[in-house]
Amino acid sequence: MIHGFKCYALVDENNNPKPTYSIAAGLDYPGVGPEHSYLKASGRGEYVTVTGKEALDAFLNLSKVEGIIPALESAHAVAYATKLAKTLPKDESIIVNLSGRGDKDVKQVYEMLNKK
Repeated sequence: MIHGFKCYALVDENNNPKPTYSIAAGLDYPGVGPEHSYLKASGRGEYVTVTGKEALDAFLNLSKVEGIIPALESAHAVAYATKLAKTLPKDESIIVNLSGRGDKDVKQVYEMLNKK
């Protein structure tokens, strides 16, 4: 239970929400909504992680190769799809839904790249 609804959440040993961090503001939350909770519980959803660096690399790669600037949230999915594609036969397809717009994240990406 987090913020008044039952869901899967990142919690500590006292069942309190854990602090979270993501380069994508939309992913910086310790819980998931009821639809994702249902998909996980029913076995129809599989949830994985990618690092901020992997998401940033996917953001840059998709922008350069396809001219599509993904939102940082969607860049996480692109990063995982890139890893997954390497394990699948060449005739398999992967569909990635790109939600939002990446132009809102360009300044943040620029700042992250110039910290290195």
